[in-house]
Amino acid sequence: MTNRREPTIHNRALMVECPCCGCVPGARCLDTRGTPLKPGKVHRERTEAHRERTEAHRERTEAHRERETQR
Repeated sequence: MTNRREPTIHNRALMVECPCCGCVPGARCLDTRGTPLKPGKVHRERTEAHRERTEAHRERTEAHRERETQR
């Protein structure tokens, strides 16, 4: 019996799709030749997409907390 585990994501930017190379969430980015980048390295565009997603989530969470405290 083989013990299979999901890969651990050490770089949170890997949680979003890369707008530069089109890699799916969880997959490493590819360079122009189709070779995976070194572990832990991602395109700047992917890091920015993750940052925007995180900030939008934070804003929604804060707005929700405000509405809950006003009740």
